[in-house]
Amino acid sequence: MPPTTDKISFSYTTLNRQLEGLVWNADLSLQDASQAASQRRQAINEARASRPRTAQIEREIMIAVIVLYALILGSFAALHLYGGYVLEQQDRAKQAAEPAPTASEVQR
Repeated sequence: MPPTTDKISFSYTTLNRQLEGLVWNADLSLQDASQAASQRRQAINEARASRPRTAQIEREIMIAVIVLYALILGSFAALHLYGGYVLEQQDRAKQAAEPAPTASEVQR
């Protein structure tokens, strides 16, 4: 069949020629298809084999983020408690340093 000069058919034929190979062929023989299928299976198996390591890494990252978040919250809680303790001590020191009011100051 001679190549056509129609633009659509020409581009389709050109595309066909560019894609000829292991998987795409004008007569897709059984051997080519089985070889392509085995390559796909091999790629899938390799992807599955690498997945547990990826899942483990993701799990470790999530645990690290949770631990860091808990540490940050704990730090803020400790600062809050320490600040309350320090302010209470300052108030006690201030009250101890002030002279006791006299009877005339209390009446005013």
